Order: sequence, then C-alpha cells, then structure tokens
Amino acid sequence: MDGSLESIRASTREFAEKELRRVAKLVDERNAVPEEVLRQVAEMGYFSLRVPEEYGGPGLSVLESTVVIEELSRVSSAIGIMATVSGSMVPYPIVKYGTPEQKEKYLGILAKGGIGAFALSEPCCGSDAASITTRATLEGDEIVIEGTKTYITNAPYADFFLVAVRTGREEDRHKGVSLVILDRSPCMKISKLEMMGYRGSGTSELKLEGCRTSKENLIGELNAGFKKIMMTLNEGRVTTAATGLGIMQAAFEEAFEYAKQRTSMGVPIIEHQMVQHLLAEMNMLLETSRLIVYEAARRLDAGDPDIARFSSIAKLFTASRGVDLVRMAMQVMGGIGYSKDSLVERLYRDIKMIEIGDGTNEIQRMVIVKSLRGKIRGD
Repeated sequence: MDGSLESIRASTREFAEKELRRVAKLVDERNAVPEEVLRQVAEMGYFSLRVPEEYGGPGLSVLESTVVIEELSRVSSAIGIMATVSGSMVPYPIVKYGTPEQKEKYLGILAKGGIGAFALSEPCCGSDAASITTRATLEGDEIVIEGTKTYITNAPYADFFLVAVRTGREEDRHKGVSLVILDRSPCMKISKLEMMGYRGSGTSELKLEGCRTSKENLIGELNAGFKKIMMTLNEGRVTTAATGLGIMQAAFEEAFEYAKQRTSMGVPIIEHQMVQHLLAEMNMLLETSRLIVYEAARRLDAGDPDIARFSSIAKLFTASRGVDLVRMAMQVMGGIGYSKDSLVERLYRDIKMIEIGDGTNEIQRMVIVKSLRGKIRGD
C-alpha cells in the first residue's frame, strides 16, 4: 500500500480511536449518534469523501474512501455505514450525471458538513429495484412524490435524499424508473427502525406524502434512472464491504488479545492448537477479503467495464466470510463473547447486515453469473 493510503489510514484511525471509541457502545445502545459526534465526523470530511475538491470536498478515490470507511467501521460500524452512504453513494450519481447547478448546490451541502441519504428500498420489493412503486408525477415545473421507502440509512440526519421513483408504467419495470433529489421537508414522515445491527446509523422508514421538488432536481433524463442506480450500487457494494473489513479487523484483534490473556490448563489458550487454527483461519479470511475489496476499489477507480461482477464478488465474499470470522471470534472468547458486555457480540450483530443490505448474497450471485454470461457471449 502506498504512503498516501497509509497516511489516510493512520489519520482516520487516530480520529476513530480518540473520538468514536468512547461513544461507540452508547451509539449502539441508544440507536442514535450524538449531535456533537456528527459534527466532528462531518468536519473531518467523512460524509463527503467522494465530493471533488472543486466543490469543497476531499476528492478521495474509491480506494482511499474504502480505507477511511474500513477504519471508521473498525470502531463504529454505524459511523462507517453512514459515511458509505453520504460520502460515497450519494455523491456518485450527482458527480457522474448531475447538472452544474445540482453539483454546485448538493455537493456543496455535503462539503459544508451536510448529510445525504439514498432512498431506494421499499416494503414491496427489497432488492428488486425495477419493481419500485413510489410514484412521481410532473405538475408544471414540479415533481410530486408519493410512496414509502424503508431501511433508509441516515434518514433522521439527512439534509437531502436521492429518491428512486416510478415515472413510467409499472409494466415498464426498469425502463420507468427515475432518480430525483428531494430536500428534507415536513412532507416526510421518518420513523426510525429498531434494527439488530448498525444501530445508530438512522435506518428508518420514510413516508413521502405529496412531497414536491423542482423538475430541475431530476438526475439525468426521465425514465432513465435505473442504470444510474445500478452504477451507484456498484460503488456502494464495495464501500459497504469496507465496513465489513473494519468489523472483521476489530473481531480478529479482540479474539487475538483475549487468546493471549485467557488461560486454560495452565497456559494461555493461544498455546492450544485448536485456538491457533481458529486464529489462523480468521486472519486468512480477513486478509483475503481485504485484497478482494481493494482490488474491486482499484477497478472502480480505473473504470473497469466489468465492475458489476467485481463489486458483487467483493461484497459477497466479505459478507459471507465476515460472518464466519466473527462467529469464530465469539467461539474463541466463549461465554464472554456471547455476553452483551463483549465488543464481539455487537460485531456479530453488525456483520450480518452486509449479507442483506445493498443486495442480498443471493442477488450478488445472480449479478456475478449475469455478468459472466454477458462476458462470454459478448453482449
């Protein structure tokens, strides 16, 4: 890893240890991030990672953002996933497809400490983005939105939302989907959900009741939002996998230190061959996951046309192997690992989300095979 990445890692780890470590358990228990912590994170630029420097942001690459998110998640996965959404997934379609006015306003909001949210999932359809039912209709110079989104990260904290809406017929599926920017407004009813993991990240149900936005806030052309959403998810899957790396690193460190201190049969349990085998397996899974995620990030930065496959591989491998790793950490730690007083107990709850959010493991397998079929056929 080059010096600039190591510098980014070191500075992020220093911030996370100094400012997040002391509140991470409280964030999980209360399912909320204190306002002063949000301000600190925003001031560091972690909610605007991919905003270009010309708009006041850090202008980080995907790989650099991945390292930041990994280090934040090592201490607080809630902050890590919030940075993934606001710092990576929200800027991407605005930078790539937005108008100069959209970029100036909304990238500027992020650069000045604002927070963005990405509203895609709905109660009806989960990972099937082509089936969304939230309806947007044109009324003069405005777009009027009605519908319900769910499992929306950052919702209680967000200054604006990128909302996937249906502007065509339901039978048009992906050809009738658009992407619009919606400012926070009283028309929104935000209900925070009590989730198993990533608590504090603001996962919420979002009801949109006659919400209005200017038609100038349509990103790209009408009924042409689906590809933009899929491209955003490609990046989001890599940075979401980065939260998994942080969780895996934390679990490995916790189990390794415990194994050095806990004694059994007169010696530290790290001297027992079975524990050594578990630790070796955990380290292998961690380092392999890191290599895969970093490679996917590099391919995104290079504009690899096969990135859908690689982003799905990165997320699928890290999700499934991450669950295995944290389970092994809990096994090494025994009863204390199963206790609410244990960090590993929280990590075990957190890591499971990566098998579900931004497309389930099953969806990732479908994307991989679809990409392979297209590559082989050449279509």
